[in-house]
Amino acid sequence: MEIFDKKFKEIFSSQIVSIVGGLIAGTILAMYTDKIFLIPGILILLPGFLEMRGNISGSLAARLASGMYLGIVNPEKNTSRIVKGNVFASIILAIVVSFVLGLVTFFFNYLVFGIITLKILFIPVIAGALANLIEIPLTLFFTFYFFRKGYDPDDIMGPFVTSTGDITSILSLLIVVLLI
Repeated sequence: MEIFDKKFKEIFSSQIVSIVGGLIAGTILAMYTDKIFLIPGILILLPGFLEMRGNISGSLAARLASGMYLGIVNPEKNTSRIVKGNVFASIILAIVVSFVLGLVTFFFNYLVFGIITLKILFIPVIAGALANLIEIPLTLFFTFYFFRKGYDPDDIMGPFVTSTGDITSILSLLIVVLLI
């Protein structure tokens, strides 16, 4: 008799990946704190920006997994109209939410600190687009990969995209902050 079933192993291993990914993202953030503090209000932007990536990619993975279970998405041919539509919706959603985060941060900076920093509007949009270039292909690849290998993407992809989303978000935000 097996003590741990397949579902438990899938969920447990994905949670371990999520914890390690969070530690990596936190370590990267801690190493570059001095660069991040140079832009007023960036800490207002950071929680929403980090949360956005995992939520958008997580919902994309869930929609793809549901489509594969229902038989309307073929895991072998992932260029269908449904897949393209979901990817397009995820890209637009990330750009719009990034811009709204930039607006909220801009107005908060102005109202609380009396500082007008226009670049705070562009940082989340550029960083969000950069993170999307990495995160969406990762989400597509691993959702289809896990499904083809017989694993349940609904159990695995949530923690997986949260941790990879944190890492890609931190890296893309740091790249944009250093460039701007």
